[in-house]
Amino acid sequence: MNRGFTKRGGQPVPVGSVIDRILPGLHVAEGEKAAAATDLWADAVGPDVARRTRASGVRDGELLVEVMGAVWMGHLAVLRQSILEEMNGRLPAEARLRAIRLVPMRGKEGSRLEPSG
Repeated sequence: MNRGFTKRGGQPVPVGSVIDRILPGLHVAEGEKAAAATDLWADAVGPDVARRTRASGVRDGELLVEVMGAVWMGHLAVLRQSILEEMNGRLPAEARLRAIRLVPMRGKEGSRLEPSG
């Protein structure tokens, strides 16, 4: 049975060509893009917003951001487009986002009362 790693007749295939065929299936590039966007979130929005949010990943060009509380959810909904433009201005072309999705923060952080001030 030939799984694509040997030539007909049992001759080995160079490792580089095998890796080139496997890497696209591992979605490494998408992971790097997601890391770039999530790492940039706190810097793009500033410390006040960063304390009340968490960028948790990118899927199909959409940054998923968990938000603590309805007040901040509404505030960020208004600012979402300008934040998206700010982030895309800093990201390399291949990592640019098409949208930002705001969702309620899960777990204990999302259920605690928002700090005043």
